[in-house]
Amino acid sequence: MNSQATNSPKHNDMVGKMPTLKQYRDSLQQLQSVWDNLSLLGQLSGTGTDMNETRQDFSQVTNNVLDSLAEETLNKTVTAITVKAQVAVDIVIRNLFERTADIGFLSTDDNVSGFLIKYAENTLDDNDYLALKLRFEEYVKKYSVYFNIVLLDLNGNVLVQLDDENPISVIHDPLVNQAIDTEDAYVEVFRKTDLLPNQDVGLVYAYRVTTDNSKKALGVLCLCFRFKNEMEGVFSDLITRDEWALGFLLDEKGIVISSSDHYQIPLGAKLETAVDKDWILTRFAGREYIAVTRETKGYQGYMGPGWMGHAMIPLDHAFDHDVSGNVDNIDKDLLTKVMRSPLLFSQTLLEIPKQASMIQSKLNQSVWNGNIWQKRISSGLTHQANFSKMLLWEISNTGFKTQNVIENTVSDLYQTVVSVMLDSSSFFASLAVDIMDRNLYERANDCRWWALTATFQKLLPKTNLTTQEQERIAGVLRYINGLYTVYANLVVFDRYGKIIAVSNSDYKDCVGTIIDAEWVARTRSLKTSQDYVVSKFEPTPLYKDEPTYIYGAAIRSEDGQFIVGGIGIVFDSTPQFAAMLEDSLPRDANGDPIDGSFTLYVDGELKVISSTLPKFKVGSQFNLQPHLCKLETNQAAFDIAIYEGKYYAVGARASSGYREFKGPDDEYQNPVTALIFIPLGNAAEIDAIIQSEYSFQHNQFKPTTTNNSSATAEEYATFYVGSQWLGIPATQVVEAIQSTKIKSLPETSSILAGVIQHQGAVIPIINLALTLGDTSNDTLDGQLIVVIQRTEDSSKFGILVNALGEIPAIEPEKIESIATIFSSANTTAEGITKVDLENGKHNLLIILSAESMWTKINAVHQEYLDNSKLKVAA
Repeated sequence: MNSQATNSPKHNDMVGKMPTLKQYRDSLQQLQSVWDNLSLLGQLSGTGTDMNETRQDFSQVTNNVLDSLAEETLNKTVTAITVKAQVAVDIVIRNLFERTADIGFLSTDDNVSGFLIKYAENTLDDNDYLALKLRFEEYVKKYSVYFNIVLLDLNGNVLVQLDDENPISVIHDPLVNQAIDTEDAYVEVFRKTDLLPNQDVGLVYAYRVTTDNSKKALGVLCLCFRFKNEMEGVFSDLITRDEWALGFLLDEKGIVISSSDHYQIPLGAKLETAVDKDWILTRFAGREYIAVTRETKGYQGYMGPGWMGHAMIPLDHAFDHDVSGNVDNIDKDLLTKVMRSPLLFSQTLLEIPKQASMIQSKLNQSVWNGNIWQKRISSGLTHQANFSKMLLWEISNTGFKTQNVIENTVSDLYQTVVSVMLDSSSFFASLAVDIMDRNLYERANDCRWWALTATFQKLLPKTNLTTQEQERIAGVLRYINGLYTVYANLVVFDRYGKIIAVSNSDYKDCVGTIIDAEWVARTRSLKTSQDYVVSKFEPTPLYKDEPTYIYGAAIRSEDGQFIVGGIGIVFDSTPQFAAMLEDSLPRDANGDPIDGSFTLYVDGELKVISSTLPKFKVGSQFNLQPHLCKLETNQAAFDIAIYEGKYYAVGARASSGYREFKGPDDEYQNPVTALIFIPLGNAAEIDAIIQSEYSFQHNQFKPTTTNNSSATAEEYATFYVGSQWLGIPATQVVEAIQSTKIKSLPETSSILAGVIQHQGAVIPIINLALTLGDTSNDTLDGQLIVVIQRTEDSSKFGILVNALGEIPAIEPEKIESIATIFSSANTTAEGITKVDLENGKHNLLIILSAESMWTKINAVHQEYLDNSKLKVAA
């Protein structure tokens, strides 16, 4: 059954599949209908409020935010399955790289070659067969990734095999001749083979067996890999039970060779790949999926059999996962800050809440003017005035609802992006731990297997080894180290801990010395060939006094009765751990590590084992987010941290082992936590953005539909100058306008900001902040002009304000005269009153005197005229 792909659709074609987005879109469409009705009523009622521009502005912002949310929602899903596809193939390739070394080493095993020599001489007996089979069993006990080992003669006849349930006697597979003739270090096949008669396909590593003295092939050794079992483990780590995602391995033709759910996508199915695309929309068996395909990055030059990682998720469930809960336990202040980060969001996205607020502020100005206008023209027309107030209230309220939906949509958008970062940090931390545990599993296997080397078992019981015998041991160590380059050094020591041989000539001076380390004593007391020890992560002379792990196993006599010494394999921790962490770094679309991200391994004592950031030195104490280093086995977590002036998403995962390694039956337990730090933004830059937004004042006017004041109450138009709430009788106000066309006058007091043209007349504008002694605001950006008309001669002037406030009705007796408080005050204020607000709180309102302000303007204007006359006379 084949799948069919369509051209990659745009995200807005899938909006119907995005529940959260559909909810917001429906809400905004309902509000758009309300706007249409209000616009019509506004035109019919003559409230003086034009909403066409407001409607268009809100419409543009909502389209932008919905598009952005759709894009990020899609990106969240694609990112999640892309990582799964990449990891699925890369983690397997890492595993198979170890297998290529295994076959090369085991094919030179003295026990195997010795058996074949006897076979050629026709001198084998039943004990020889049993001994080799037991040796293969020992090997599989340690390297449990294999389920069968088969030894063939040069004609394909089976000599020894582990799998007694599916015995075979001869094979005719071409891999026999391939293994004999190849110039490569191994033969790797994944297909149907008569070596595995009960499997449709199998993964086998094969190589010819030779002796040290001759390159002539004696037979062929085959290692049969637990491919199905391995992939079940990989997919169980990658995909949780509550996920809809599917994971696959594909061969070079796009055929499924492993599936996380073979009921949905069976083995052998041919899928459309997306190697050259970010993602595709594809169909399979009548169902639509979003799919991604990733080729392996390889490991140490090994690219594997040409497999690809592939992941799919049903389109119907691609956007089901609600990530908003991911941030529930994150510090709210930190979350608020990173949600304003220009590193995560474009300037367009960051401006959306401000744009919505500005539109609402402008609408508030329009409604404020409408209320002022209604007050002036509807004197005595109570019913008309009440209707107009109700309509204006509904206009303003609809604006607030629209702004609220936009802000909630943006908040969801921001949380989606941040949640993806947090999820990613946790996932990559899990990947880092998995890579480490899988790698160290191999080290535990290696030391136990190499302890069974016949040369070691034969020579170490001797009291005094000759130079030639020591060189034989050293030669074996060098050969092993040449195949397994993850080790800096291999050492063999006798029962007293004296070093007999080393693999690395840089440590030849250590030969003959006693290893004074606690792990050596533990090695000499191991009970069985399955047991091993691991040193603490600490400095050792066997690694140039740098910290590392040393894995040790006991070497026993040929009859297995006595411990005659031990082997210590020195893990080359500095480059190896660094490579693991480097491979675990989150990456961008080009495959490059995300700039500024870093990773660490930290042990149970909060000591740094390895770090991609040099500032965290190996062996140093780790005190950043220490609670993330105290997780239970296999537990994952994430948080937001600040380090050196930057915010980071921090993911953590505690080690849990791989297969038997660190498993519940393994005596070796060493808690290690992987931490991934992904930058979320520069703290100073984010703080500046937040401060800028906080300092900008928006019009807060919201009309009321009820009037509980007495018949003697007078309405006051209020506004803000800085933090001060001021007001003036609404009958004295003409309107509020933008301050963009002020023409400044030379050589005047700074109290006079300039003049403007208004309704055919030139009117002066007073900088009211300076009359109040506030010099903090020296820019006109964002300010408004409230145009005031004097009652005596209808002359007009304007005052600069920062934002418009409510229009409360206040009884005269509730206003306290300034003169009674400050008898000699030289101020433009007339009185002060306490106003009860709708939210149950109250605030102090300063009532201004239009005549006092006009007196100040006249004084400044006269000064300007006098200066001008002096200039002309001069």
